[in-house]
Amino acid sequence: MLKLENLSRHFGGIRAVDQLNLEVHAGEILGLIGPNGSGKSTTVNLITGVYAPTAGSLIFKGANIAGDSANQRIERGIARTFQNIRLFNNLPVWKNIWAAQVVRESGWQGLKQRWFASASEARGKTLDLLAFGDLSHKADLLAGNLAFGEQRRLELIRAVASGADLLLLDEPAAGMNAEEIDDLNQRIRQLKNAGKTILLIEHHMELVMDVCDRIAVLNFGQKIAEGTPSEVQDDPHVQAAYLGDDSTEPA
Repeated sequence: MLKLENLSRHFGGIRAVDQLNLEVHAGEILGLIGPNGSGKSTTVNLITGVYAPTAGSLIFKGANIAGDSANQRIERGIARTFQNIRLFNNLPVWKNIWAAQVVRESGWQGLKQRWFASASEARGKTLDLLAFGDLSHKADLLAGNLAFGEQRRLELIRAVASGADLLLLDEPAAGMNAEEIDDLNQRIRQLKNAGKTILLIEHHMELVMDVCDRIAVLNFGQKIAEGTPSEVQDDPHVQAAYLGDDSTEPA
């Protein structure tokens, strides 16, 4: 579904991503891990159009999207969540979801045209997503008034509401407790079963090792390992660069 071919992004003399080759297969959950500064966030920003590549190609469903804007990539079927939650805090929960859905269906002009559509009509299209996120009972609450874990769920639901085939989840477990992480694990699995392809960027190793089909490891902007969770876990280069010994906590 997605191929990164010799993808690079340099910031002056810093090679944040350096000739990265990576493929995300349709229907899989691919984990992307590595120490802080390894290039994970830059890779996500390259895929979603925040940064333009210094060199290389981004092939999505057979088309090179390296020159597309962020909006065009959403319309093609790529959506993301953020490390730092970015909700419309002063809008109700249901309208956060509805806005994401409308943008994919009819673009930004459609969003403006339908913003004042009847509440019953607009909300009717978000009921399944609210139920998926266990937020039906909080549909009218302002997003900024949700508990932290609920905001995380809403961020995930909003990405799904865009209708994207490829979801980039950027540290979705950050700040969650064990119960919330277990819940997230199950929701990610449900999304895969529903036909979504997922690129998971995450520091929580237990989640990554449990939910991912394959894992790619970055260090200093380059891929140093790729394979199944067990293969990556046993790779000496990964152990040296990232996992460390049992006493080492991911940064």
